[in-house]
Amino acid sequence: MIAKMKCSNCGAEMSNLNLNWGRKQFLFIIPILLLGFFPLIKMTFFKGDISKDLAVSEVQTRTSGKTLEIVGLITNSSGRTWSGVTVEAEFFNAAGEFVDEASEFLRSDIGGDAKEHFKITIPNPPKDAAGGEIEPIVKVTSGHTRPF
Repeated sequence: MIAKMKCSNCGAEMSNLNLNWGRKQFLFIIPILLLGFFPLIKMTFFKGDISKDLAVSEVQTRTSGKTLEIVGLITNSSGRTWSGVTVEAEFFNAAGEFVDEASEFLRSDIGGDAKEHFKITIPNPPKDAAGGEIEPIVKVTSGHTRPF
């Protein structure tokens, strides 16, 4: 059995039926598709760069018994809120050879255009670092920001 359709206006039988999208429908669908892909585009291309947004300053070292404490200030120069930030201190000897490193995870978020203090505690520091002969190189190594 072959199904046939009749035109409601003239009553003629139609054997072929084609459903096509016109230009108006395409012009309507394209903005909807762009709005749907906007979050993906924002997450991929407009994410923050932690090395440009966060800067470490006012670094000081102090000893307390057999531990070494490194304190400083992280300044967020962007409008983004950074969370899960990790600060790392690396020690190099006078010859430029790597000696040791320590890191600390900050539990608090760093809001846009804000400052946050940090402290890295090293229980058994290298001898030269405990004596103040070598200074640590402190930098922000990781963190994430919300894309939305």
